[in-house]
Amino acid sequence: MNQNSKIGIIGCGWLGFALAKKLISENYQVKGSTTSIEKIEKFNKHNIEPCLLQINEDEIIGEISTFLKNLNILIISIPPKSRKNSSSSYLNKIRRLNEEIQKSSIKKIIFISSTSVYGSNQGKVNSNIIANPNTANGALILESEKFFNNKYSTVIRFGGLIGNDRNPVFFLIKKLEIKNSLAPINLIHLDDCIGIISSIINKNMWGKVFSAVAPYHPSKKEYYTKKSIEFGLGKLNFSELKTKINKQISDNKIKDDLNYSFIYPKL
Repeated sequence: MNQNSKIGIIGCGWLGFALAKKLISENYQVKGSTTSIEKIEKFNKHNIEPCLLQINEDEIIGEISTFLKNLNILIISIPPKSRKNSSSSYLNKIRRLNEEIQKSSIKKIIFISSTSVYGSNQGKVNSNIIANPNTANGALILESEKFFNNKYSTVIRFGGLIGNDRNPVFFLIKKLEIKNSLAPINLIHLDDCIGIISSIINKNMWGKVFSAVAPYHPSKKEYYTKKSIEFGLGKLNFSELKTKINKQISDNKIKDDLNYSFIYPKL
């Protein structure tokens, strides 16, 4: 694609904002949506065309038709809320957004999904394995993927996102007990998320499903003990109860289809 190609990112948060800056460095024009008026100046500073949008179950507040107009590619990066009482609205929000997309001329879409669509006891899985979620959020995300199951859209199921300033160990250190200590980790660094999305766009990989996780799967106990020491956080309290999770995610299509090499193969 050339520098006149315009990409829209709905959900320009931690991942979306960093992605927008990367795409701009590759000479794409980028629109970014936010629910916060305070971020408008920040977007403008980085040459991201800002748009205030709030996607609700029954309506979208903001000029969604203007945002979608003349886009070559749309990236949807809206994570479901973790609170149980709000997770059920996620599917309706995606359905409402899809109704607006259908009114536009956009064909190429990247939907940011999650490896939570795989059940915790599915063992070794990849994007060719039928997902069988065992959580409410996982089931809703899998159902949301169906809106983008076509030859023009690509779904990326990311593992747990980490970055230089973001790691689950900062949350785990506060827990009285950490369960499933022998379960393998399924994480991916922010820079690799951005690299994979960029590769999909630049290689025109549409109509695909990718499961994107770093090829590094030590146990939770091994990995987070190491990170706790690295960050000087103190001792973590791991449960001695039997581990009930064996999900380990690996997808050769990241290498075979995208010819992508992980920046952080070990985390």
